[in-house]
Amino acid sequence: MNVEAFGRLRQARRPGMYLALGIAMAAVYLSLTLEMNRLAPALAVIWLGLVLARLVRNPGRGFRLGQDRIDWFTERGRQSARLDDLQSVRIGRSPEGQTVCVLCLADGRTAPLSGVGQMDERDLMREFGRRGIRIIA
Repeated sequence: MNVEAFGRLRQARRPGMYLALGIAMAAVYLSLTLEMNRLAPALAVIWLGLVLARLVRNPGRGFRLGQDRIDWFTERGRQSARLDDLQSVRIGRSPEGQTVCVLCLADGRTAPLSGVGQMDERDLMREFGRRGIRIIA
């Protein structure tokens, strides 16, 4: 059966951040070439540094469920597993009303999925079920 990719990935490397990088670079260039007071170039360089640091670290949230594998973001970066390595998936609601999804891998590890808080839990159940993964509600 052919299934489409499902999920939400949001990371720092997106068009808006590259636009911010371009604006920061222009601000540094203009503040230096127009010989503004020392505060303007200093602030522009700090802004440029913050944008570059975010792009280099590339923090992300979310997951992408493909036909034969799942990719998700953790604090350590992007993780990946084959769907054959998933033993089950726990899907439910937190006390705050957010959707919670935890992957149970065949080697005994568990991995919470980030970025699913606003998703409908029935959509998650349907997509994991379409791929033959056992769902624990």
